[in-house]
Amino acid sequence: MDKRKEKTRAAIRRAYIAMLTRKGSTRLTVTALAAQANIDRKTFYLHYDTLEDVMADCCAVMIDRLLELLDAQRFFERPFDLHYFYSAVGQLVNENMPFFQHLAARSNMELFWDQAKRRLADAVVQRYKDRVMLREEVLYVYVRFVLAGMQDLYREWLRGELPFSLEELGRMTGDAAFEGFSTVLK
Repeated sequence: MDKRKEKTRAAIRRAYIAMLTRKGSTRLTVTALAAQANIDRKTFYLHYDTLEDVMADCCAVMIDRLLELLDAQRFFERPFDLHYFYSAVGQLVNENMPFFQHLAARSNMELFWDQAKRRLADAVVQRYKDRVMLREEVLYVYVRFVLAGMQDLYREWLRGELPFSLEELGRMTGDAAFEGFSTVLK
């Protein structure tokens, strides 16, 4: 994608996030989003078909950022360590706290959460599939299982329903994923 198109798409994503997270904001429309992004409606439709497409693009950008953070830690080059994974998730959440809090508080944002799980699971499977002794579709089930539990707990935390720090939550979910529930019950 050329730089001009990416610059416009980034402006639309920033405006979308700003409007979603603004206190007391009204219903989001293409007209209002275009005005916030300082573009016209026609320009919006050159880049996206719907507001849901903007949400999907925001999701893709967030997953790309998480993968960038993991790559910076050389996560995929060493034995799987969920503590590094949760550290990167924590950094991503901290960088975008109002956005994630908004998404966690709204029941109509299931599309974002489902897309995030799928995109991240696909990326993890692609990076690990040749390094493990599991069929790709089996690895996908394991990864999705861990991500679903993690995502559910992080959403509760983002809504203020869990009394832990983000670091504590990451440590506990990492321990649960690696040690299993049976270890905790001993």
